[in-house]
Amino acid sequence: MMLSEHYGTFPSKTLLVLTNNELAKFFTLLDHEIEPLSVLETAEPAPDTDVVSSGDLDHAKQVRRNELYRLLNLELKRIVAAETIIDIILCVPEANKNELFTALTPNLADSIKTIVPKNLASMELAQVVRILFET
Repeated sequence: MMLSEHYGTFPSKTLLVLTNNELAKFFTLLDHEIEPLSVLETAEPAPDTDVVSSGDLDHAKQVRRNELYRLLNLELKRIVAAETIIDIILCVPEANKNELFTALTPNLADSIKTIVPKNLASMELAQVVRILFET
């Protein structure tokens, strides 16, 4: 996808990660181009598991988030090793920011240059780009 000329460019190869409680989307940005790389989604725990049958929905959400962040950490490692990424932009809901950073390896956490404390994972990519350039 091409970015509108209205917006600035990404002069170096940048990894954009959009995440919320259930999914993470990965894109590369370079100049005016955005290329999708991958999407991670976690399934809801099965109804017959201890997590769900206990009736503790907050615990079930926590288990799901922990799994997502574990997978996100692995995917970030894979992408950074395979691509010539210079910068990483991470968009994560403010309420989950510290929890996510705790789940990342120290090297990955240190390599994230920009944090956008917003839940942008469910938005259209054009809206995400607009928000990135406005913040």
